[in-house]
Amino acid sequence: MPSSDPPRGGCCSRFCSSLFSLGFLILIYWLIFQPHQIRVYMNSATLSNFSLSDPTSTSPSLSYNLSLNISLRNPNRKIGIYYDRLSATAFYNGSQLGQTESNFFESFFQHTKSTRMVYPVFEGSQGDLSKDVKDAFNNDKNDGAYNLDVKLNAKLRHKLWFIKLSFKPKIDCWLRFPLTANGSASMAAEPVPRKCRVKYR
Repeated sequence: MPSSDPPRGGCCSRFCSSLFSLGFLILIYWLIFQPHQIRVYMNSATLSNFSLSDPTSTSPSLSYNLSLNISLRNPNRKIGIYYDRLSATAFYNGSQLGQTESNFFESFFQHTKSTRMVYPVFEGSQGDLSKDVKDAFNNDKNDGAYNLDVKLNAKLRHKLWFIKLSFKPKIDCWLRFPLTANGSASMAAEPVPRKCRVKYR
């Protein structure tokens, strides 16, 4: 008695054909809409505290209070962007000072040609510093400015009609805080506003 099951080759062929068609449609949409990366700007940065507890100690702690004003720009005319996750981490000489997410971010949808502001804040004290960090602090103090790096990690989805494509851009924002006449960090970074580096992965 002949089998009523459809040939396996036919099912595989139809599946491959559907997959190819979907990929082709995505490519066409991509070429038509020509999506752009998000643009990130550091509008202002305030460093109200940045000091070693005891510079002469072999294991001092570094106190910090850093407030940021960052704008996220969607430059696309036809593509909306979902922000599913956004976290920020501050570093000094490669040493992590702190991480923040919940106090400045809630998932949102960004409409075309629009800007969204976020305000990360880092406050605390970092102990068990390496000798390299302590030396960098003293060298920066002698050079007249402290240099910090703020990294943002995001999980985005581009909305192309009924298709949503996921991306995980990495964002780097370098900050320079000149010292005041009394040797403490100034309140504002310079130069600002400045564009942060965005790299999609």
